[in-house]
Amino acid sequence: MTLEDVKHSETINHLVLKKFFYDNLSVYNEINNIQQEIKIGNRIADIYVELKNGKKIVIEIQHSKISSSEIIQRTKEYNQEGDFVLWVLEGKGFDRKPKNEDWVYTSSAENYLHEIYQGRVYYMNAAKEGLLAPLYALHFTPYFENKISSFGAKYFKKSKNKRSVVYNEVHSLELILFRHKGFKLARFKDKNLKELCTSEVINFINAFNSYQSRNPDELRKLSPNGLTLGILIRKFRENFGLYLLFDVLRSLKFVSSADAIFMFNEKYWLDKYIFS
Repeated sequence: MTLEDVKHSETINHLVLKKFFYDNLSVYNEINNIQQEIKIGNRIADIYVELKNGKKIVIEIQHSKISSSEIIQRTKEYNQEGDFVLWVLEGKGFDRKPKNEDWVYTSSAENYLHEIYQGRVYYMNAAKEGLLAPLYALHFTPYFENKISSFGAKYFKKSKNKRSVVYNEVHSLELILFRHKGFKLARFKDKNLKELCTSEVINFINAFNSYQSRNPDELRKLSPNGLTLGILIRKFRENFGLYLLFDVLRSLKFVSSADAIFMFNEKYWLDKYIFS
């Protein structure tokens, strides 16, 4: 952001978010210096932080649409000045909410941030009254659309331009520095949701298989094909969403694309596994 940008684009929401980070980052990090609206090169950084270990961080709070090329350019410029960069988007400006949602169009900027921040984009929602939602991260996962073939058969196909998003509240403002895709970046101390889901699913499958081996007759009636997808759906859908769970199970080779019909046929598994 240039000085001219600051003069014309400052909003109440932007001020609220800057104040939040200025007031709270020192609670979670050992900081020598923290400033708002400091000139770095040809840019004006929203928040500038110098840690006690000498590392310097710029936090860019973006409250309006932006191109991925502009994100790349700003990040490069701050990196050239020796600063790590953390991007936070104002959720209202990008029509984002702290909740799981399906059938979502994501911008090129959000998709790029999701890539460089290794499966997360940070958001906060603010208004003149103050914060509307605490800091949160969204994970984007493939969305599968219901299609009907020319023969009348139902199938699911991965969408090219829509996503499913999974919400994760960020509980700590502790800053973590890392390098990725050629950039010097900073993020908060939150977990990658796909990695977390994968770990929890693997642990649950192992425990389930152990139980099933001891009680085969009791569990066989619940399972159409070995370890039931219905049980996994019931266990993990609320926290991780159906589409992230499906993505994880495909990565684990536990299901194939052919299982999408079962996974996404809500009436079937709701009736069979949740309400029965």
